Amino acid sequence: MRENKYIQVLWVEDDPLITSAYPNEADMVAGIELHAFPCWEDAEAELENNYGRWDAIILDAKCRYRKDDADKAEKFLSHVFPKIMTLAARKNRTIPWYVLSGQGEDDIRDLIPDTNDWDADWLRIVNRRFYSKNGKVTLGGVEKHERHALFNRIKTQVTHYRHEMQIEHNLYPDVFSALDRLDLAGEVGYYLMPLLEPIHFEGTSNADYNRRYVDLRKSLEHIFRHMIKMGLLPPIIVGKNKKENVNLSWSSLFLGGSQPENLSVLLDSEKKFWDKVTRNTENPILPKQLSEWLKSAVFQAGGAVHTSTGEEEIAMNLDNYLPHVDRSPYMLRSLAMGLCDFILWYDNFVKANPDEKMNAVKFWTLKNSKF
Repeated sequence: MRENKYIQVLWVEDDPLITSAYPNEADMVAGIELHAFPCWEDAEAELENNYGRWDAIILDAKCRYRKDDADKAEKFLSHVFPKIMTLAARKNRTIPWYVLSGQGEDDIRDLIPDTNDWDADWLRIVNRRFYSKNGKVTLGGVEKHERHALFNRIKTQVTHYRHEMQIEHNLYPDVFSALDRLDLAGEVGYYLMPLLEPIHFEGTSNADYNRRYVDLRKSLEHIFRHMIKMGLLPPIIVGKNKKENVNLSWSSLFLGGSQPENLSVLLDSEKKFWDKVTRNTENPILPKQLSEWLKSAVFQAGGAVHTSTGEEEIAMNLDNYLPHVDRSPYMLRSLAMGLCDFILWYDNFVKANPDEKMNAVKFWTLKNSKF
């Protein structure tokens, strides 16, 4: 962990009046150290040599790409953004970037890419992707300079979302891209993030991490609800009361194997669905490895219908297990890795089976449509 308590921001700006004034503001407003470089050529050399030092990048739109270039926004921005993306891919870490400019909106609107997800809500606030050096904005009923808003937003985002950005953009980009395509980033991504972040970054105790089995359960629940929407699972597995959860146990059996011949050995919560649903395919829908993973995940995350019961199941399972392994976090970590594969499999399944009506015909039939 870096010992410097200040947030380190690389700033590409060549106006000496501005470079002498803004660092003091950034320090006073948000505890940020601004380090100015007069052209991208110098800034890129610094990033090549000390990439890990920097928490954020601020770009002046009208700046020089090389030392001898004129300061033109079109050449500067069009060349810099591909360079930033290449560096991020090669260094395996995305440094969040921001544009702070005195240029007019029409001059640079089309030059700024829409890849800065970490700052997407600024677009919603002002309907543009850059901050104005001299502009003002009202936030929370208080008017402030946009550059001060930028400094505060960098502080917030770096402090609270540094790890999350690396998880999403560098460590698991395929998983979060799949969630975006499935339109599940807001639901599953929300619960997946606290399962992945402690695997790679310090600061979470084993006791705290092991309480996150409920996040695994919620992730599965949202995926199964999406499977209902896509026709893969029948809608009857969700109770008539919207607050009731999906029956995870039955869903895992349905996805993982054939309909059991002897229903009497099943739990009542599982048996009642087999009494009402005929499985139309004899082949497992899931690959064997994921089928076994899903059964284990559901058992450990609680498979009953109601949330409160599920949490009681989780506590019981953990009380019986964790003392034998010194309360280690490794089982939940392994289940989190399996969840990533489960998401990738489901994304590929939806690509190959996009018709929800055909999926319902192919995979199941209700024996009693009034159920």
